[in-house]
Amino acid sequence: MKAIDYRPMRGDVCERIRERIVDGTYPAGSRLVERSIAGDLGVSRIPVREALQTLVREGFAVERDTGGTAVRTYEADEIDELFDVRAVLEGLLVEQLTSGPPGEGLAPLRTSLEAAQRCLDVGDLAGAVAANARFHEVMASLGQGPLVRQLLADLDQRMRWLLRQHTDPAAIHAEHRELVDAMESGTVDRAREVNERHLRTSRKAFDEARAR
Repeated sequence: MKAIDYRPMRGDVCERIRERIVDGTYPAGSRLVERSIAGDLGVSRIPVREALQTLVREGFAVERDTGGTAVRTYEADEIDELFDVRAVLEGLLVEQLTSGPPGEGLAPLRTSLEAAQRCLDVGDLAGAVAANARFHEVMASLGQGPLVRQLLADLDQRMRWLLRQHTDPAAIHAEHRELVDAMESGTVDRAREVNERHLRTSRKAFDEARAR
């Protein structure tokens, strides 16, 4: 019985630490101290230690030369690659959703836009940033091609980390709204142009946030 209970705890601890890395609670480059994390999560150090080993294998953390574990810091070329992969996969996704059958297929994106707008209306910038990141998760879930959906799912956590670096959620939200309008128009060229412009804005916002 103990072995059966232990595995879910280990997985839950790993998921909770990963989420804190993605949302910036544990910033890039910061040490991941077993004792402190165990206290934060209310668990023993053993599942934390094993979770950190898993996160190292997944690429969210690295082993420090001086001992211990730290949140991974992405190098410039790795950031470039993440944006390149995102551009290709989301470009395919936008074309799929634009050329798909008309109807209520994009309604979940409208719901996502409304959630972000509510955060902006009350000045909840952190909530708006998170809602903008979820917009891309929702868009990925609507993809018609199983391979594109799977590839985006494999990148999900890194993409969420990437998208949560933005500090101007109102501008990103406005472009998300324009993108949904373009996809609903059914004009692939228009949707492609809006998406490519959005990717450029997103990269600029990311670079500005990293420079602060």
